[in-house]
Amino acid sequence: IFPDAMVKDAQRLKATMLQSCYLRNEGNGKFTMIPLPGEAQFSAINGMVADDFDGDGNLDVLLNGNDFGTIVSIGRFDALNGLLLKGDGNGNFSALSILKSGIYIPGNGKALVKLVSGKGHYLIAASQHKDALKMFELKRKIKTVAVTPADQYAIIKYKNGAIEKKEFYFGSSFLSQSSRFIEVNEKMTSITVVTNKAQSRSVSF
Repeated sequence: IFPDAMVKDAQRLKATMLQSCYLRNEGNGKFTMIPLPGEAQFSAINGMVADDFDGDGNLDVLLNGNDFGTIVSIGRFDALNGLLLKGDGNGNFSALSILKSGIYIPGNGKALVKLVSGKGHYLIAASQHKDALKMFELKRKIKTVAVTPADQYAIIKYKNGAIEKKEFYFGSSFLSQSSRFIEVNEKMTSITVVTNKAQSRSVSF
């Protein structure tokens, strides 16, 4: 397309990793890029929520995707129906079927947020461009602790000795903003919340 004279001094960049991945923090400023399972590579990923959906103490990842806005000669990216990836606590994830997860988002999936209903139930809202908003409710009952706008993160300690740092955001994945709360379960021993002014408080539960 371009004659040699136009590109002889140009910087050339090549894309070598086209998989959807997550970055694992190894500490000391080092991160490792790890591809998600094959089932997460079927289409574009937009909305994401990382949380412990099955209550086993390990983070899982819920995905919303597809892209119907491609050019006619390429066709839609529509092979993803929403996906729940179950985490094992060691950075590995396995894809759950629609039957096991209860998640089915077949449209042009975009935003994905978590929130708490007026009755205290854990909800997931999934948007689909030019289609219905889908709502999902977690089957198991949960207890939650709300966090304030000034709260920055929480240090959660578990009975098995594990420690989790949970950050609170104003915005998450594709044009999304989940409710800011902590889910409390029987595997936890203590929660310490730290504000953006480095003030801390213990949470009773």
